This record gives sequence, structure tokens and C-alpha cells, in this order.
Amino acid sequence: MYPTVIDTLRFRDRLKAAGFDDPLAEGMARALGDELADNMLTKRDLGDAVKSLRLALEAMDAKFEAWFEGLEPRFDAIDAKFEARFEGLEPRFDAIDAKFEALEPRFDAIDAKLESQHREFSTRFNVLFGTMALGFTLLVGLVGYSLYPPRPAEPAASVIERHTAEVRSQ
Repeated sequence: MYPTVIDTLRFRDRLKAAGFDDPLAEGMARALGDELADNMLTKRDLGDAVKSLRLALEAMDAKFEAWFEGLEPRFDAIDAKFEARFEGLEPRFDAIDAKFEALEPRFDAIDAKLESQHREFSTRFNVLFGTMALGFTLLVGLVGYSLYPPRPAEPAASVIERHTAEVRSQ
């Protein structure tokens, strides 16, 4: 027997209060109660559905587990293939590293040569610049000497007297 969704006696009493005959009210209440009870979900129904879903999920899980176990040897084969390929490349990389290490002394020699040339050019530039500065100083001195020849120095007393006379005349 299904549990009732509504109180059929109370429903019958309401129908009687609304003016329905007793057998009609009782029949309508029973019919409505039976219809609702047939479509009502019980805890047992829900438990059965959950159990069914759980079994389906476990079956699917087992199916995927078997499928993944079937893939594992394929992944292992691919992994072994990559390992073999990379092991074959390692000696080639070692040979390239050895070639670069053999070139290192040549690069060191070139660096030393460039540094020596830099020092030599720097020294030559400093000498050239110093020579030009000295020549420019001498040139300015000679030009200045020819434009403004030196005057004989006056005694200090005559300079003071001349200055005093200029101030008084103003």
C-alpha cells in the first residue's frame, strides 16, 4: 500500500460541506488519493534508483579502468621510443659541446688580440690628442703675441698718478 499524499477523509468532508453527496464525495476522494499515490515517489523508489545509478557508474568505471589499462602499454611503447631517440641524440650533443670547447681557446686569443689593439689605439689617440693640444696652445700663444706685443712695464707710481688724474678730471 502506498502512503497517502493527501488526507482523503478530510478532502471527503470538505466535498460534503460543499454540497456533494456522501458516496460521490467519498468516491472522488478515493480516486484522487489513488491517482496521487500511483505517481508518488517513495524512499524505496529513490533508494532503488540510486542503487541502479551506482551500479551503472561502477560498471562504467570498470570499463574505463580496463580501457586505460589497455592504453598503458601503448604509452610505455611511445615512452621507450622517445627514450631511444633521445639517447641517440645525446652523443651528438656531446660532440657539438666538444667542438664549442675546442673553439674557446681561439675566441680567447681573439679577445686578447682585440684588447691589445684597443690599448694600442687608445695610447696612440692619447699621444695624438696631447700633441694637438700642445700645438693648439702654441698657436694661440704665437697669434696672441703677434696681435698684442708685450709692452714694457710702467713703474707702479706712474700708474697710480695717471689713475688719480683720470678720476679728478671726471
